[in-house]
Amino acid sequence: MSDAESADPNTEDAPVDTISEGADEAKSTIVSQVEVVEEGPCRKRLKIEISQEKVEEELDNTYRQLRDTVQVPGFRKGKAPLALMKKRYRTGVQTDVEEELKGRAVEEQFEAAEWKPLLSSVTFENDEFVADAPFTFEIVFDIQPTFDLPEYKGIKIKAESVKIEETEVDREVEMICEQSSTLEPMDIGEQADGDYVVVDLALLVEDEPIFERPEVVMKIGENIIDAMEIPDLGEALVGAAQDDVIERPVQVPDDFPDADHREKAATLRLTLRDAKKKVTPELDEAFLERLGVESEEDLRTKVRENLEATRKHQEDSRQEELLAEKVGDAVEMELPDSLLSQRQESLTQRRVMELTREGKSEEDARAEANKDSAMETQARQELGRIFVLDRIADEEKVFVTEDEVVQRLQAIATTYRQPLEQVIEQYRQGGMLTELRNGMRREKVKQMLRKKAKVSGA
Repeated sequence: MSDAESADPNTEDAPVDTISEGADEAKSTIVSQVEVVEEGPCRKRLKIEISQEKVEEELDNTYRQLRDTVQVPGFRKGKAPLALMKKRYRTGVQTDVEEELKGRAVEEQFEAAEWKPLLSSVTFENDEFVADAPFTFEIVFDIQPTFDLPEYKGIKIKAESVKIEETEVDREVEMICEQSSTLEPMDIGEQADGDYVVVDLALLVEDEPIFERPEVVMKIGENIIDAMEIPDLGEALVGAAQDDVIERPVQVPDDFPDADHREKAATLRLTLRDAKKKVTPELDEAFLERLGVESEEDLRTKVRENLEATRKHQEDSRQEELLAEKVGDAVEMELPDSLLSQRQESLTQRRVMELTREGKSEEDARAEANKDSAMETQARQELGRIFVLDRIADEEKVFVTEDEVVQRLQAIATTYRQPLEQVIEQYRQGGMLTELRNGMRREKVKQMLRKKAKVSGA
């Protein structure tokens, strides 16, 4: 679901009103009559009429323009009688004029209004387009909620410590060494818990292989293969000899590619081919040189600096989220029902995915997620904070440049190892560029809130 765009709309006091009140009359060139009807919280209906004269004028103009561009057999371009044009092209021209008048009328009315519509929610109803009568139709849409902004500058919050302990540096250095480890050959039959084996893997149903993979490297003691838990597998691999065959009963995973075999009883067969031991490098001069540092102390200094930068970024993000919660939760507002439903469904679907990853069936996961009453509360909180952040962005004139959007897309392209042009096209076709820009704009607002907050020490 796309997040709502920022606005500072005002609601009508009466359920029915005219949209042109207080607007620039010079802009009213299409609509002859309009009525605004309240449809519920943040939802309106426009009943629009375009005069018969305007409809006929637009039709005649369109026929004339078409006559100048198409070749009608028996006539020079631009010389065909209008009566013939109307007979031959009536259906297409009327459809085009209907859509053109709708678009211009909606744009005119939305620009003249004091409230801000949510364009993604616009639907047309009760269309009545004929060539010899006024054109009437209705538009139903949501508007952005109205509310007073709370004080958002100088909010008091408490910082949390970003101090890095020596034990954290120790762990990070150990991890660097671990990541540089290599698997070296060892005598097969001497492998123990924590060592590695190379096996040929096969999954069999009724003694027929449904999946085979040669030379799989496994760590002894990790008794899970492709989401299948195999108790006591580690004990069987310890000390096993070359070409030993180890078989264990398993159940085919429920996401197995061949649906016919899913959740069937099966046999996992491992044939031992080799054994390896992990060798972790020492912090000697050669290894430090490979890392591009002058000494162990230099390495520890760089590790500490990186940890401090990461911790500071995490603390900044925590403060920004806390401030967004404070300003958002300080406002009470009515929310568009359609956006609220979409946000709640998005949260529910996310919860369903989490539950299915934990092993529940999709049906059970959906049932459990639908019972979670916290989903609606969370959806209301998230939408409220979005609207408040967008209003602050308007107040503070926060904007995102095209260069900033491209830089963010470049970072996404780098992360997923895709060409920038391909990522841009994916976002454009998916209609996600506006959502990306709005999200970046809110990030800037959160950063501004942090910079203007009164933060006390940890």
